[in-house]
Amino acid sequence: MTASDALRWNRTMSIRPLIWLAAVLAVVGLANTASAQRFQPFIDPGYFEPDFQFFAPAEVGDFGGGDPPNTGVYFDYDRTYVAMSRPDGEDSLFSGFDGDFTWGNRWELGYMTEEQTGWQGVLWHLSGPNVYVSNIVERINRINEDDLPVNDEPDPIIADRNPRIYDVRQSLNVASMSSFEFNKTWRRKQFHNGSVLEPLAGFRYMNYRNFKRRTDYDRFAEDINGQPDPFTPDVEGPYEQFTEDFSVFENFMIGGQLGGRWFQQRGKWLLSADVRFFAMHNFQYLKNRTDITLTRYDGPLGDTVDLELNERFQSHDNANQFVWGGEVRAEAAYSLTRDISLQFGMVFLDMGQGIGRSDDIDDNNEDVQIAGLTFGVTVNR
Repeated sequence: MTASDALRWNRTMSIRPLIWLAAVLAVVGLANTASAQRFQPFIDPGYFEPDFQFFAPAEVGDFGGGDPPNTGVYFDYDRTYVAMSRPDGEDSLFSGFDGDFTWGNRWELGYMTEEQTGWQGVLWHLSGPNVYVSNIVERINRINEDDLPVNDEPDPIIADRNPRIYDVRQSLNVASMSSFEFNKTWRRKQFHNGSVLEPLAGFRYMNYRNFKRRTDYDRFAEDINGQPDPFTPDVEGPYEQFTEDFSVFENFMIGGQLGGRWFQQRGKWLLSADVRFFAMHNFQYLKNRTDITLTRYDGPLGDTVDLELNERFQSHDNANQFVWGGEVRAEAAYSLTRDISLQFGMVFLDMGQGIGRSDDIDDNNEDVQIAGLTFGVTVNR
């Protein structure tokens, strides 16, 4: 990263909290207006009496919606393809602020009543990214007698299944994220241009897991007493050692959020934008594990394993942090039938601080940015 790039990044980081603050102040104003409306508790299952004509033809005008905004139960599903920013510094081998792509799934289920109020639940899960730097190394004796079947000839040795090979891997960006929202929604009176605003307030839970792996392979000689001498490297051994450091940093975040959704019908297209601002307490849990495998070879050609020792060391720690951030979504949905539409769009999620992404409990205040594309289907939205 050049000096000019670093300066632009620092400026962006310095104004980002101000941007989110302006957004949340606007949402608070909308929520205060909406709070004057009647609070609607959960409804009976038969409240809406749907006709189940999901495939009826869409009835829309050339320049706007022919019908008022939908009420009743709605459902959205999106497949997401997003990039997640890498950890800072050594945790990503100083690879900067590059992002890595991963797939995910997002579901939304809710309803809106004739009284213009409702509830919604939103679930979003990302199972990646999984980005490593990998280096395959051969052990001192690639074909070892101890690996062969008894009284049988060996099968052809495939590199990725050979026990005489180690995969020395270093993680760059390995993580997963789950988010659940439960929101109360209100629908404001339709604007003169036909657009509609739906403020929301609710509860949000997020779980962000960061995985870190560092491995090392060494060969060294023995001292005069036949013991391993790690300070005397020797490509012929007779000792080799494989060390793997593995950590899982879990972030359990619980808090509240404010936001809103704006949408407008244009012919068969429904254009929409969502914004949320959240603040959460983060319960952090860190687990570190180190596995060491020490092997000594023997025999006239060093072709047998004389000794193999395995050791494991584990540690646990926990901490607490405060997380603030926000989410922005923009989508366009095309009506196939009266109730079913195909939609696509973009999403940006920012966890601005308070995230643990390393193997050190004291290094627990990083940020995470997730941005990318969405596409899916919506019913009665």
